Amino acid sequence: MARSRTALLDEIDVGADVTLVGGEGNRGDALIWAGARRLLEGRIYREVAARDLAGVRGELVLLPGGGAFSHAYHEFMPRILAIAERRFERVVVLPSSFDVRVEEVRRALDRTNATVFAREDVSFAAIQGLCRARAAHDCAFYYDFSGFAATGAGLLNAYRTDLEALPGPPLPADNDDISVTCPDLESWLARIAAHAVVRTDRAHVMIAAALMGRRVEWSPGASPKVAAFATGALAGYDIDARPRSGEQTEPSEPSERRALRRRLASSAAAPSVARSASAVTAVVLTRDRPGYVERCVASILADPLDVDVLLIDCGSTPAVRERLAVLAAGQEQIMLRLADRDLGCAGGRKLGTEHASGDYVLFLDDDAELLPGALAHLVAELDAHPDVAGVTSLVVGGDGRVQHFGGWIERGLDIATFTLAGSGCDPDDAALGSSGPTGWVPGTASLLRAEALAAFPIDIGMAAYYEDNDWCLRVAAARPGAFRRCREAVVIHHSVGRPGHHSPFSHASRIGELVATFAHFHAVHGILLGVDLENQVPELRREDGTLDEAAARLLLGLVHANGTDWFVDEWQGGRLAPLFAAGEIGAVRREATARRAAYRDLEGHTSRVQAYLDELQAHAGRQEELLIHREREIARLEAETHALRERVGFLEVRQATLMRIEAGGWWRLRGQLRRLARPLRWVGRWR
Repeated sequence: MARSRTALLDEIDVGADVTLVGGEGNRGDALIWAGARRLLEGRIYREVAARDLAGVRGELVLLPGGGAFSHAYHEFMPRILAIAERRFERVVVLPSSFDVRVEEVRRALDRTNATVFAREDVSFAAIQGLCRARAAHDCAFYYDFSGFAATGAGLLNAYRTDLEALPGPPLPADNDDISVTCPDLESWLARIAAHAVVRTDRAHVMIAAALMGRRVEWSPGASPKVAAFATGALAGYDIDARPRSGEQTEPSEPSERRALRRRLASSAAAPSVARSASAVTAVVLTRDRPGYVERCVASILADPLDVDVLLIDCGSTPAVRERLAVLAAGQEQIMLRLADRDLGCAGGRKLGTEHASGDYVLFLDDDAELLPGALAHLVAELDAHPDVAGVTSLVVGGDGRVQHFGGWIERGLDIATFTLAGSGCDPDDAALGSSGPTGWVPGTASLLRAEALAAFPIDIGMAAYYEDNDWCLRVAAARPGAFRRCREAVVIHHSVGRPGHHSPFSHASRIGELVATFAHFHAVHGILLGVDLENQVPELRREDGTLDEAAARLLLGLVHANGTDWFVDEWQGGRLAPLFAAGEIGAVRREATARRAAYRDLEGHTSRVQAYLDELQAHAGRQEELLIHREREIARLEAETHALRERVGFLEVRQATLMRIEAGGWWRLRGQLRRLARPLRWVGRWR
């Protein structure tokens, strides 16, 4: 244990800028992260959630250990590893298990410069030649279990119920898959500690119980990690192998499904088809869904026609492959091919067409089943229309509603949209219409001519999905009227979700793969694939709910040039926001044009208003000048009036004075004196 701790800590430089990434998973994964935190006690580090990794940078990042490089759950860590290496100088993958038979895992390890720790000998041996591999104990071993020393009582059955559960005998009636049912790590630990004996096929239930001092009776799971831990790091603890016993049973089919099958079964007899036994090859792809694919294959073989079935397994678990081998061994018509990786629908079906021996090729999803006579009706439809490249079925979902009955393609200058006819209708609704031409044939359940598939090969660049849209678009452009639909050929599509790790980051990773497929379509055809892109990347949806085509073209061009890892990193980090805003340029320009036209109208109106205002202003100027002149005139008149008033006042005073003088005696004396003085003046003159 000390050597393992030293090996891990030696990879963490003292004083380095360290980031610990928290993973996504169940309570066993929570124990791993808690152990990693205890391992780092005394060191300075920051912790970020996996979904936030794209938003940070740094010197050293520690990626969470666990089982996310396994067959069942590998959607998460390979892409996290790629993004981490884009954003950090050094990357260390904490102790994990690895299944290098999975193509995505092998490719990620082969490309990485990270230091990768394996937590058990089987994984270490597998990755040694692929990367800088080192060995260390699982981080759960560094958790402090000292608080759980008290003795428990009774038996806990804690067998797993997820994708890594092996098929086998029924689970005990009191089984509790505590790694899923417990709400948090504390309750999970308490549940284990409360018991004296723990039976499980979960690695971390076994580790926790053993380190608490409980007796553990383990049974193997789909991954070899449980046995590797039991015989390796836990050797010497009170643990023993105890496989579950009993007869293996299959779950019964729900009564609703049986009732739907009876309701939809065609009452009409299948048409007679005079063709050779090898005329049809059914291609069925599958991965880890044995119950559904067995029902699918059985529905094909139950048809009156003799059909060869090419069953392609795209990387199922060993237990599922054994089950498929048993299925194929009992039927001469079934040829089983085991691919070493998930080929995707495009890759798998292209492989199927290359090995098909019939003139017709039936593509049927592994969670779909033909109702009696369906295949014979499809064959009769192609026989009756030799110029037709393919015919599709009436596909009904498990809820009893039509999923699609053919559909139509609308190809414009910038985008190709695909509609699904009859979606949501009742299968008996007369509005569905009858057998006849259709615009395209969805790949759920369609019969195609081998000649058409050879002339127009399936494009494996449509890796994630939509390969049927791409193929039909090319065929319809070259051969108008190439497709038909057959109402008498009824298929039930159970629409089962693909197994995998459902978490925010793995969801973003899946979206990245779909966007890369959209980008490939855009690069090949020069137009957008108008199927759901705005729902996959909501930032591409306008306010009215439609696709922002300008932004979509910008995005898809960048994704095609830079790849899926780039998109997931930039998208999750929020660094594509300017691109989404730039995508609105077209709408902005249209709005600007409308505003310019409105502005020109406003400008004309403004000119007229301005001329009127100028006229008013000139008039106001003239009025102002007149007002000033009048004010001056008023001022002059007021001055003259004032002067006159002063003159009048003076005269009034003088008049009053004269009147007083005149009224006095002196005025009369003055007159008499003047008369007397007159002679004196005369005498003076004569002298």
